[in-house]
Amino acid sequence: MEQAVFNKFENTKKLGRRYRLVVQDVDKDRNPIGTAVVIKDPFTLKFSINRSIFNEVNSGDFEIYNLAPDTYKRLFYDYFTINKQLGEYPSEVGNPWRNRIVILEAGYQGMEMSTIFIGDMWSCYTERRNSDVITKIHAVVGLWAVSQNSDITLRGVRRNDVLVALAKDIGLKLKIYSGENNEFNRPVVVNGNSMANLNKYSGGNAFIDNDEIKVLDITDTIEGDVPLINDESGLLGVPQRENGLLTVDMIFEPRITVGQIIEIKSRIMPMFDGQYKVYGLKHGGTISQSESSSVVTELQMLVGSQVYGRFGIVKTEQ
Repeated sequence: MEQAVFNKFENTKKLGRRYRLVVQDVDKDRNPIGTAVVIKDPFTLKFSINRSIFNEVNSGDFEIYNLAPDTYKRLFYDYFTINKQLGEYPSEVGNPWRNRIVILEAGYQGMEMSTIFIGDMWSCYTERRNSDVITKIHAVVGLWAVSQNSDITLRGVRRNDVLVALAKDIGLKLKIYSGENNEFNRPVVVNGNSMANLNKYSGGNAFIDNDEIKVLDITDTIEGDVPLINDESGLLGVPQRENGLLTVDMIFEPRITVGQIIEIKSRIMPMFDGQYKVYGLKHGGTISQSESSSVVTELQMLVGSQVYGRFGIVKTEQ
């Protein structure tokens, strides 16, 4: 086990939120097609992002205010046009099959921006609200991955070889953090839903986060810093325990990711102090130069994980 490095967020000035939203058409192998649409300050962005290890649909919702007509017409996307022959706009015909991905990077002035969401666009439309024209995007993580099927036979392979082959069929990058890379004595025949088989051969430890398939055992965490979250570094309110989950709200922190260790220290509720593995996180709020706004990060941990030294900190194998 590697020594954890503590990183106190209270030493970082969180001033001047900024973002970069990228919408890019891609082919079946997720290679870019054409020129991406890039949106950033000073356009006002309202967003809500949900990412977790749990067996649920991770998603992102975005509202961008007062884009140019040519831009929001280009962004328009109807779910029922997916898998059809699309041109520059979904109503046009002529170019090969394509999908559309949404990437949101965010951070603060003087800080390198972090990628806090990558997902497949489900829909995009524009509405008028009072004097504002608002473009609304809904994106889902792993939209196509969960529907892919595999039919492969592998000989003389180990567990990780099977996971790599399944990830290739799905079309996403794979990062293996844990699990025994045992060798199979017999040929491995895999058919059916690729993601279901990935969970089978990973022991139920595979999940999709930010356009990557990650294999992470319940007792392992991703290598990295262990940020201290307290009143000085942005802890809001007090930790809340409900239904086996410990939920913590803090001032927007884009550097935290699913699967890493954090440390909680609450002046009012010290009973919940300790190190936890992040099982889920949500970002929500508004980034704007024209109106008063805020962004909050919500962290979700399992109550039973409040034990120092319980987790193994691991590097990726892929």
